[in-house]
Amino acid sequence: MDSVFARVWHKTLRVPYTLHVYRQSRVDKPKATLVFLHGLGNSGSTWESVAEGLPNDIDFLIIDLLGFGDSPAPTWAVYDAKTQAKALAKTLLVHAVRRRVILVGHSMGSLVAVEFAKRYPLLVKSLVLCSPPLYRASKDKRLLMEREELLRWFYELVAKQPDNLARVTRLATKAGLKGDDYDVSKLNAKTYVAALRESIINQTAMEDIVKLPHPIHILYSTVDMAVIGKNISRVQEASKSIVVTKFIGPHEIIGKKYTDKVTDALKQVVDSETPSD
Repeated sequence: MDSVFARVWHKTLRVPYTLHVYRQSRVDKPKATLVFLHGLGNSGSTWESVAEGLPNDIDFLIIDLLGFGDSPAPTWAVYDAKTQAKALAKTLLVHAVRRRVILVGHSMGSLVAVEFAKRYPLLVKSLVLCSPPLYRASKDKRLLMEREELLRWFYELVAKQPDNLARVTRLATKAGLKGDDYDVSKLNAKTYVAALRESIINQTAMEDIVKLPHPIHILYSTVDMAVIGKNISRVQEASKSIVVTKFIGPHEIIGKKYTDKVTDALKQVVDSETPSD
C-alpha cells in the first residue's frame, strides 16, 4: 500500500517510480550496455539463463517492471507502456547509465521497449524483441484476423475474471502462451489485469515500431500462439531497420534453444555496433 507521501509524489506530482534492478553487471570499458525487460506476469528472473551466457565485456541491467517482481505496485497506477517507459527512464538516470543502451524485451517488455525508444530515441542504440505480441488497433474491426480476434477475446476474458486468474493462466499454459515456471501465486491479480489491458490489449506498438530509426532484431517462434506472424512480416516490410529470426519453440524464454537464440542475437548486435580496431 502506498504511503500518503508516495501518492502525492507519484500520483499527484506524477514523478515516475524507480524500478527494482533484479541484477546488474558493470565492467571497465564495456562494449555495450544491455537493459532487459520481462513479459507480463514475470520478473527479472526471466533473463537468468540469458545473463549467464553473455560475454564478460558488457554492462547489463535486468529490470523488474512496475507492478512485478520487487518493483513498486501502486494500486492506482495506469500500467501502460508509457508509464513503464517513464519509470525505466528514471531508473536508468538513478543508476547513472550514461551510454546509449540496447533494449532487450520479452513479450510485454518488447512493447515497453518500443515505447521507450519512441519517447527517448537518443538513449537507445538498438532493440532486440523476443516474442513481441504486436496487434493492430482493435478499433479497426475490418483489419483484424481471426486469430487476432481470438487472442483479444481471450485477453478480455482474463481481464474480466481477475479472481479466476490461476485457472485462466493454467489454460494459457496448456495453449502454449505461458511457461511452466510462470508463478501465478506471486501475482497481484488487479495489477496483472491492468497491465494486460493497458499494455497489450490497448497497445500502439505496431504503429510505433515502423517509425523507429533504430536497428531492431525480432525473434519469435512460428508456433507461438501469442504472436501473429503476419503482423511481424508487415512491420518488417514497412521498415528497413527490422531483421527477423524465426524458430520453433515456446513463448517464454525457457529451454536451451530459445536461450541460445537470444544470446546469439545479442552477441551479433553488440559486435555489429562495436567499431573494429
